[in-house]
Amino acid sequence: MSEQMTLTKYFDDMYGRHDRFWWTGAQRYSPDPSDHPASLLAQQTLRVLAHRPEGRALDIGAGEGADAIRLALLGYEVDAVELSPVGAEKIKTFAREAGVKVRVTAGDVRDYTPDGLYDVIICNGVLHYLADKDPVISLMQQATCDGGINVVSLWSSYTPVPECHRFVPVYDDTEDGVVTRGYQPWPKEFIYFDRDKAEASHPDLPAHRHSHIKLIARKPGLPR
Repeated sequence: MSEQMTLTKYFDDMYGRHDRFWWTGAQRYSPDPSDHPASLLAQQTLRVLAHRPEGRALDIGAGEGADAIRLALLGYEVDAVELSPVGAEKIKTFAREAGVKVRVTAGDVRDYTPDGLYDVIICNGVLHYLADKDPVISLMQQATCDGGINVVSLWSSYTPVPECHRFVPVYDDTEDGVVTRGYQPWPKEFIYFDRDKAEASHPDLPAHRHSHIKLIARKPGLPR
């Protein structure tokens, strides 16, 4: 079985077993940073977006759609890409329930062609599943308009990937690795190395810890 098929099956099974796997709290779509105490990246993203006009947004590896739906509620025109067909259908369902429109593509981001330029691109929890991260970083950067932002989170190698996550191949990155080097020319709105953090968002896995690279970077140039 190919890595893509293995990942698809893994996430299909995971999303199929739970009504909601991610963002189970009632305030999951809130635009108020204080409503997301467990996610520093969500807090910082909302603070950055509060000072920007709405536009177009792309959520890569959208999961069950919490980030995409939050952006749509903020007034963005949102596209979402999700590898898992089960996850993609849940995005559509949850978006309807929230009263917003999200255009959803079920498929691998490596086969995805963005529809024009975006003011915001989010890539949360995707790059540590890719051995070759450069093509996706390049795709995001090329699809971002001047002055637009990329929001990126992935596991770092500061601590080992927990055994409970080794059901599928994982390719974490060093803190000075491919991702941070790839965004070196872009001004940073936020960059943080989250080290050895207890993980509490997985309802069906044993207690474990992660380290992350989290950044919000702005593409050089004047906003459109």
